[in-house]
Amino acid sequence: MRVQVLILASTWLAGCSTERTEYHYRPDYVAINQGRPLEETYWRPDGTKVVITSRVPGLEQVPVATRSPAESSSPVDERGAPKEAVLQIHTPDMVVETFMQGLRDQDYAALYSHLVSPQQRDRMGGERGREEFMKFCEANRRELMASSIRLVSAIRGNSAIITTVSGDMTRYQLPEADRGQFGFSIVEVERAADGNLRLAGVR
Repeated sequence: MRVQVLILASTWLAGCSTERTEYHYRPDYVAINQGRPLEETYWRPDGTKVVITSRVPGLEQVPVATRSPAESSSPVDERGAPKEAVLQIHTPDMVVETFMQGLRDQDYAALYSHLVSPQQRDRMGGERGREEFMKFCEANRRELMASSIRLVSAIRGNSAIITTVSGDMTRYQLPEADRGQFGFSIVEVERAADGNLRLAGVR
């Protein structure tokens, strides 16, 4: 399992000391399978604070470490308005994990705005598709979560059936033996113009 680590170091001017904090990402289904709490904090002997979190960074606020250099250096756009941080997602399993976090938090509006691909939002009618997407997530939340957990496992275990739909879209499908056990068996991932992967569909 890949672990994302974000290290923050802050200097206290009064004592000229440095506090080191490491953030480790651990998916919630891994914590549940291991019988561990979703969130953990402990200190190493060298004084490093280690925070283990099950939250995928991005839906509420993207940490500086995941922003592009342009976003980090310029927090406002050319009109002086605050820039919106962009989710940096480059693997299909992280697309599905971010979808799972939004389902868990029931933050469907954020999922639509930040995770659904711009191309898919256009196909859904732009802002008119938001309400339809939110209703879909709310009505199928439990089955979507269960299916997503299995899809992540299949993608990481190289057992998902992969099909190229178009130059930018790839379909990941559960193995045939698993399809009857889950309400949804397909996730479609699409590459946006900025190079990041986004959700194009779950079926």
